[in-house]
Amino acid sequence: MASRPVKQRRRREQGGFTIIELLITLVVTVFGLMGAMALHASLARGNENAGRTNEATAIGTQVLEQLRGQRSADMMQTLTGTASSLPPVDIAPYTTILGRNAMSYTLDVKVNEVSGEPNLWRIRVEVRWIDDLADGNERMIPFEVVRTMQEAL
Repeated sequence: MASRPVKQRRRREQGGFTIIELLITLVVTVFGLMGAMALHASLARGNENAGRTNEATAIGTQVLEQLRGQRSADMMQTLTGTASSLPPVDIAPYTTILGRNAMSYTLDVKVNEVSGEPNLWRIRVEVRWIDDLADGNERMIPFEVVRTMQEAL
């Protein structure tokens, strides 16, 4: 008769997980995976925004350098269609460039005389795009350079 309680004890000690323990483990795992997926989505949006900003920077720099590298008459011809034009010039929008993933960048160009110096021109290029990934607001990066009227690099 003493052997019976020993067998019953062994069966109870060898028991596996209960259904409640398995459900709790499942719930904790699901919440952990949901957090990891949210982190992944946030990082992907951040990388995409950084890529768009880098692309806008490259476009703005390229357009600004193209304008700066022209003689003043050629630059005015490019901007206004008349080589004899003088600042101020404000062209908004100057052009729209289609980037990666069909992202549309709008460029505005402004040319003004530096106050008190008629031979110094300030060229400003603004690159704008709509950030549809985050909040749908418009983003803008300005680029400026001051050049002389005679300069053409």
